[in-house]
Amino acid sequence: TVTGSASACPQARKFGGGPPASCKGPSDPNRKPASALEKWFTREMFNDLFPFANIGWGPNKCFPYSYEAFVIAARYFPDFGTVSPNKIYSADQNKKRDLAAFFAHAVQETGENNADLYAQFTGQQAANCFYRGGFYNWFEGGPVSSFLDKSSPGYQPVDGNQCNKGGRYCAESAELNYFYGCSNATGRGAGTYKGCYFGRGAIQISYNYNYGMFQNWLKSQGIMVDLLANPNLVMTKMDPPLAIMASLWFYMTPQPPKPAMHDIVMGTWTSGAANAAAGYSGPIFGPTSLIINNECNGEDASNPGGPGESRRIKAFKWFCQYFSVPAGADNTLTCKTMPIKFDMLRQNQSYQPDWSSTWKEQPCACAPAEYGGMISYFDPKFYPAQFVKLNAANKIACENSLYDKPSIYSLDAKTSPCLNHPRK
Repeated sequence: TVTGSASACPQARKFGGGPPASCKGPSDPNRKPASALEKWFTREMFNDLFPFANIGWGPNKCFPYSYEAFVIAARYFPDFGTVSPNKIYSADQNKKRDLAAFFAHAVQETGENNADLYAQFTGQQAANCFYRGGFYNWFEGGPVSSFLDKSSPGYQPVDGNQCNKGGRYCAESAELNYFYGCSNATGRGAGTYKGCYFGRGAIQISYNYNYGMFQNWLKSQGIMVDLLANPNLVMTKMDPPLAIMASLWFYMTPQPPKPAMHDIVMGTWTSGAANAAAGYSGPIFGPTSLIINNECNGEDASNPGGPGESRRIKAFKWFCQYFSVPAGADNTLTCKTMPIKFDMLRQNQSYQPDWSSTWKEQPCACAPAEYGGMISYFDPKFYPAQFVKLNAANKIACENSLYDKPSIYSLDAKTSPCLNHPRK
């Protein structure tokens, strides 16, 4: 085929001593059934697409990235690479475009991104090797990340257990500290920490709130793991394997006012009238770059081009070429001309205290609000039913926090009499 094979590409640089000779490998304590994805996306395809994964050593069940880990993660998201909710593309095309989008972002986020390949080869051959560089890095900054301690530079997944101050990525506020408070545990050396929320995984979740939200989702699946205390478990936990699962969770889950990247690629998102009039509706790729890293600069004319949205677009086109599916119209491969960005769409985003009733002699309540907070509200006009169903439980969670620690909302019993009336 025009996209060739991994055997035609030079070996990537390897770091460290490689994987252990043997290991238990990834497993699933919930024993989820096989996904329909496994019927068409094979181990051979994974190994051909990501020959230099795991800092150059290739797919390996003893390291975070492997076909075994990928399929276990996919089983927790049975719609990934398996559904066809639009009629713009065929069922086969929709399934493959879903994987193409996820892999495109993985290349940009954790790929080797070796631009020297374009000096060694020309045209298609250079692209065929460059875009096979995905799943290379485990940590933000690569195997020699500046966030890691020099005594453990990132040659093994456990090396992410501590970081310097720059890798803490701890966002703080009264609300954040209540819901997703950062660990202050120190590392082995002076100035090192264990509470490090820098980017990890295939598309790199970062910051304490993303680790905390992923932790909550894991709990909903019966998986109890304290990622706020031990964030590097994203890279080292293999039962189930979290490095790819965390990234799939981020890809598949909306965070108001942003839809899920999966829903954009599948066309099951609501863009608003102005965006739809400009062609930004249905199953497209462009707005996914806005979600993952707020990038909307378009595609460079040169190859591989500068980092950012340009490489995401080029990678998506290459993976679509690999899977023999259409990428879509050029103008919607970028979000550059999208008239109304997500943060400007009028919608309720989170549950907040119902300010219209806090002064009343009645139990406190929470209500949807048009600003972001820690507890999502999924507006039925904008989000799929599976997320709208979460609203009832999210409202209760908001009200529980309101009574548990009203100060995070600047409330007290004197100014907010509702606190004197316990919830029914």
